[in-house]
Amino acid sequence: MKQLSIISIVLLVFVDLCYAQKKITWQQSVQILHENSITLKQSELREQISQNNVTIARGSIYPNLAFSANNQHTMGMVFDQVSGKLITGNQWSNYATGSLGTSLVIYQGGQKQNALKAEKLNLELATLDTKKLIRELEIQLLGLFTQTLINHDLWAAGESQLLLSKQLLHQEEVLVEVGKRTLIDLSQAKAKLANDKLNVVSTKNAYELSLMKLKQLLEMEESEQIEPVPPKGFLVEQIQPNYHLEHDPYIRLLDKQIELGELKIKMARSGYFPTISLNGNYGTNYSSQRENLLSGITIPFWDQFNQNRTLSGNVVISMPIFDGFRTKMNTRTAKINQQSLNYEKEKITRERKQVISQGALEYVASQEELSAIEAAYEANKANYEAIKERYNVGKSSSIDVYRALTEFNISEFRSITSRYQVFYKKEMLVLLDQ
Repeated sequence: MKQLSIISIVLLVFVDLCYAQKKITWQQSVQILHENSITLKQSELREQISQNNVTIARGSIYPNLAFSANNQHTMGMVFDQVSGKLITGNQWSNYATGSLGTSLVIYQGGQKQNALKAEKLNLELATLDTKKLIRELEIQLLGLFTQTLINHDLWAAGESQLLLSKQLLHQEEVLVEVGKRTLIDLSQAKAKLANDKLNVVSTKNAYELSLMKLKQLLEMEESEQIEPVPPKGFLVEQIQPNYHLEHDPYIRLLDKQIELGELKIKMARSGYFPTISLNGNYGTNYSSQRENLLSGITIPFWDQFNQNRTLSGNVVISMPIFDGFRTKMNTRTAKINQQSLNYEKEKITRERKQVISQGALEYVASQEELSAIEAAYEANKANYEAIKERYNVGKSSSIDVYRALTEFNISEFRSITSRYQVFYKKEMLVLLDQ
């Protein structure tokens, strides 16, 4: 009774330590990842930059409008363009201009229109990059979350086995004192206890290391105490993979890159076409040296403002004749890159199909393996209990007992690992199907 009470107290302390931590489920860990991940936030900022680039590309199609003004004071010799006179001597000249100009590219081989389409595709690519990043982070999180659950349960199972070994050692010591057990039996019990202590230390360190990596991925403070909670019912729920190739972000990324490649070919070819632009300007000027021819008095500012007005417009056509084969080589390079993207899509498509097929097979295999391991666990448990009973009545040796106990412990560890492997394979398929 005293031994049972000690075991109960230790278990209660272990449970209290666990409950003092913040428990997080798989869904909560995914939510924390989305909220805290700096990498994900940076990807979202890149989306905003791509959106700004779309606005800039759209604005480049519109006409430009600019206003300029100049006021110049000159001492000494200067040629006054307004009055058409050469001013000499020790006198000041005041000259002012103002103009409003506009320019519009009417045709440039569709370069600006294609540039706008390219920026829109870059925005879609940025969005798909974010989705791809989310999937990769969630897959990485799934691996760490599952390994932390495994290490936690292995640690708890090791603690339970250590308590049992302490209890068996105490029994052996009592039986040795009364002469019913030999020192060999006692040595077996001490060796089992030492191995269990080592196992507890190893599993505890593995759990703390995986927990630290989990908190680092979730961008959480090292001092924050958390404990992953194992999911419920994942062994009962069955899923059927329903993979759609067109929804895979890796394939969609390549599709958009291929579309962008087609635009790059068109943009490279635009160097063969002429550029047609329309320019217009409206302005006026003033000069302190412009005088009335009859009176010799300087014409007032507002009179000159109305008299000196100019309105001009012109159409400019420029046609490339020879550019050192630059346009030709740029077009050829764009076509080569496009062919490379087509090959890349074939390769990635084949790889993604293989990943899904392999994931489905591994999920089914993990379920079958779990069934076999659970059967072996029950058999080893029954075998240990039977040999323990024979050992208590003197019909089995201590070597047989501790061999059976070791096999039972190993099967328990394998059962824990196998159960969470089913969860990992299942959630992996769910992530791949998104």
